[in-house]
Amino acid sequence: MKKILIFVSNGFETLELSPFIDIFGWNNIVGNKKIFSKICAIHDQLNATWNLTIIPEVNLKKESITLEEYDALVIPGGFGKAGFFNDIQSSELKSLLTHFISSNKIIIGICTGSLAIAINGFLENIPATTYLLDNDRYFSQLKNYGAVPIREDIVISNNIITSSGPSTSIDLAFYLLKLLTDDENVLLVKKNMGFLK
Repeated sequence: MKKILIFVSNGFETLELSPFIDIFGWNNIVGNKKIFSKICAIHDQLNATWNLTIIPEVNLKKESITLEEYDALVIPGGFGKAGFFNDIQSSELKSLLTHFISSNKIIIGICTGSLAIAINGFLENIPATTYLLDNDRYFSQLKNYGAVPIREDIVISNNIITSSGPSTSIDLAFYLLKLLTDDENVLLVKKNMGFLK
């Protein structure tokens, strides 16, 4: 059995979270049935940027989790005006990142989720990407945090994977499924979800 931990912030981008819930949910019905995801946060309730509220399974300010059980950390991006950048600078997220980096486990930062890795000091001298539009406002921050900015939609640097926006989320979720299982299992899940005819 494998586990994915998803750190979700207030102001999260719904499409950057939902593929990881859906694809791994389908995997547990039609795929290898051996990968489970858990949403964690630093709040009892999370508000997305676009009119959606969710309740995380774990509030890291109130309870601890056994990080050794998890194989990957996913950080969906979000919008600053809705509180995203406050949450990603929390000591709780820094502790998660420290564990996953030191254990050489998979970390995925989607869109501004890449900045969560950078802000906490874990992208220094590492090729990475983030949101590419809005006059490079976010992309230019990567260099400020010591990363090597790459103008691509998805950048894979060993165990750290960064991406440029919501459009990458489905591909990233299937890529993570491939890393944790195999090509045959991914094709099975894609077929059952209607991605393949």
